[in-house]
Amino acid sequence: MTGDTSLTRHLLDAAHRHRDAVAVTDGGTHHTYAELDAASAEIAGGLAARGIGPGDVVAVLATRSWERCVALLGAWRAGAGVLSVDPGLPPARARRIAHGAGCVLVLRAAGLPSATWDIPEHTIGEVRGPRRDRVTGGPVCYVISTSGSTGEPKAVAVPPVVLTGLGRWHVRHWRHHSLPHTLHTTSVGFDVGYEEIVATWLAGAALIVVGDEERQDPFTLVGIIREHGAARALLPVVGLHGLATAAAVEAVELPTLREILVSGEPLVVNDEVRTLCARGAIDLVNQYGPSETHVVTQHRLPGAPASWPDRPPIGTPVAGAEPLRLDDGLLRPFEPGEEGELVIAGDCVALGYLGDDDLTARKFRTAAHRDGGTRRCYLTGDLVRFDGTAFHFLARVDDQLKVNGYRVEPGEVEAVLGGVPGVRRAAVVGVKVAASTQLAAAYLRETGSDVGTDDLIRACAAQLPAYMVPKRFTALDALPVTPNGKIDRARLRDMV
Repeated sequence: MTGDTSLTRHLLDAAHRHRDAVAVTDGGTHHTYAELDAASAEIAGGLAARGIGPGDVVAVLATRSWERCVALLGAWRAGAGVLSVDPGLPPARARRIAHGAGCVLVLRAAGLPSATWDIPEHTIGEVRGPRRDRVTGGPVCYVISTSGSTGEPKAVAVPPVVLTGLGRWHVRHWRHHSLPHTLHTTSVGFDVGYEEIVATWLAGAALIVVGDEERQDPFTLVGIIREHGAARALLPVVGLHGLATAAAVEAVELPTLREILVSGEPLVVNDEVRTLCARGAIDLVNQYGPSETHVVTQHRLPGAPASWPDRPPIGTPVAGAEPLRLDDGLLRPFEPGEEGELVIAGDCVALGYLGDDDLTARKFRTAAHRDGGTRRCYLTGDLVRFDGTAFHFLARVDDQLKVNGYRVEPGEVEAVLGGVPGVRRAAVVGVKVAASTQLAAAYLRETGSDVGTDDLIRACAAQLPAYMVPKRFTALDALPVTPNGKIDRARLRDMV
């Protein structure tokens, strides 16, 4: 099985053009594009020697690092897809994700304990072999795990063309004279991390690795931007607000920072953000896109920051994405002023959910377009309004939530809580705290049970990533329901 080689070839072309420039800065060490080319070629050679190639998925168990960067590019050169696994995930969940993605090999960062997933495993250093310059294309670029309503995570398989189009779009639309040296801050397992890497390397700029503790401290992040001359940062809303507050408290300028891109949840612009961008002449860009398509729209806020709205639109299509409506089985563009579920077509659409053909068939469809053609498209479940120029996010058509940029299906958290001895039933909702969403859980006890918050936190922490662990738990005598018997989540939010 062969596939698209364009992403890897574009990345290697950039590496050859900029071979003496810095590709990755990690822990004070600068690694050149020549080093990136050589090390990733050895990874590709080692993978090929072990029979890894097109159609295979390799789990990369590592934090953001030079080592992980090499492993990603090496896997792509061999034609394999990658599943990035955060070492901080609960072991049981990490194992489920790796098996759900069909991983045939684990590449583990040096210093980490063995994964023990019953999948062949090597450290990233051990797998290196003779240099392999031949580029092999594969159908999958990366697999990203998202929350599932059935209680199990879903594995979204994304083809290389998605990152090719998005990365080249970034290069074409960089508006500044400086190179887009970019902070590498995004959590492992979040698709924005691939965007950071590819957009930076295609431009021949430096990827500045930021550690987990450093990225959580906005004051430290201010220092890193100044020390390394970062020109671009991709941040969640809470990260943007933290950076803006820290810069104001420290009363420092960020003279090299030219662009901040925000994604993952609805952007809220506050006065600190306006001040940060006004003082530094920083472009603020709002991005939108689900895991099944990556980025599909963007809005670069125009004019003086003082005039920016609190809640900007999600904008206009990027990288060939086609936003559509599906009415009675027929696709068509939105009309000005129209509201409806956003359906996305174009090269940005993922291949589907690995191991779940039924869900893939429900969410990914090939439908007729009123222009006489057909489109393969993804039904987002997001309700939007089109104002004639830009799209505005309104709400979900289901119960799905976004927490710290991650998709959360309440049903997956509810399944964990419902499995705790002494819990009869549980429900999870999202509550607004400042500009972000936090999870809150309500639960009903079995008769005679004294199960409490500590028990529920332990159960969640053992099976779920930290962002899916509710911040508050409330014991109730009954859950509020609608007239048709479903949980009334609007009323429940007022009770937790």
